[in-house]
Amino acid sequence: MTDVEHIWPDPIVEVRRQPFPWWTLLITGLLAIALGLTVLIWPDISLRIMAALTGIWLFFGGLARIIGAFLPNGAGLGRHVLSGIVGVIVMIGGLLCLRNLVTGLAVLAVIFATTWILSGLALLIGAVAARGPMRVALIIVGALSMIIGIVFVLTPSLSLGTLVLLTGAGSLLTGLAEVGLALYLRKAS
Repeated sequence: MTDVEHIWPDPIVEVRRQPFPWWTLLITGLLAIALGLTVLIWPDISLRIMAALTGIWLFFGGLARIIGAFLPNGAGLGRHVLSGIVGVIVMIGGLLCLRNLVTGLAVLAVIFATTWILSGLALLIGAVAARGPMRVALIIVGALSMIIGIVFVLTPSLSLGTLVLLTGAGSLLTGLAEVGLALYLRKAS
């Protein structure tokens, strides 16, 4: 075994060690590309729809928690009460988003930021176990996702136009990176 083989292991072996199949990255990448293009092509409509969907999602998520608080599931009274309180708070948040789309957009920015940061973190954690080109690819995609999320967290006063641009461009770039990584994984398997 040469030094190069020790540093850069066989890609097929690396692909078999990954905890996720290549096609999951392909699907999420294609969906991210579609979202990015849609947001960039129709920014006004996209913002209104995303804000409204965020409000609807929060409203029904809160309602589900409230209903779940009254259903017997073997949890203690404290958990039921906490679930009900969280449900009421989430449901009120959803109603506020639906009443004022600007509030919905702020919530949407936080959701996107959190999603990008956690997705990037998951990929970076996956890179710890990977070796060779797989590690490099996971680090690049994970870092890109985290940077986009951090930009949203650190700049809450972004204009709506910038929010659209960052959402569209961020989704597009992350999707392209995920598709590229998925195709590499498929080729290596």
